[in-house]
Amino acid sequence: MFEIIWKLREDHKKLARLLDLIAREVRHFGAGERADYELVEIILEYVLNYPDLFHHPLENQVYAKLVEIDPAVAGSIGELDMENAELGQLTRRFAAALQNFMQDEELHRDWFVEVASDYLTYQRHHMQMEEFLFFPAALRTLSPGDWDEIARDYEAPDDPLFEVGTARDKYDRLHQEVLK
Repeated sequence: MFEIIWKLREDHKKLARLLDLIAREVRHFGAGERADYELVEIILEYVLNYPDLFHHPLENQVYAKLVEIDPAVAGSIGELDMENAELGQLTRRFAAALQNFMQDEELHRDWFVEVASDYLTYQRHHMQMEEFLFFPAALRTLSPGDWDEIARDYEAPDDPLFEVGTARDKYDRLHQEVLK
């Protein structure tokens, strides 16, 4: 049981570090400096290819089990699966805004900062809700058998950025930036 929550919390810690890197680049950009767009692009690619494909589906499995076992407790958390879908949309919107900006730097600086800020704010708020409401509720409510069932249905992939020895070439630069 704790292994799944530990995995989800570790993913949040890693993602928080990436959000800090994005926020740093957005601050540079907002101050009129040149931001490292390629670094932000790599982070967004990673977020679309790891958390959106593996982390959120695992959370959704835990949430579905929570709804099945105790709908009232699940209801007190909100619609986690819908929030995860909204987060995916915001990530794709931010990635598209970045691509548009990289191709046409005449776009309004304020617009880009707003799109980035929307993404960062929602992502951080979402993770806080999970840490303080969802994970504790799941730990209190689900039985060891429930956790075993979730674990049987989930195959944890290697994290291409953070797992030792699995960083792919495209994430090497980002990996080094995170290690700083």
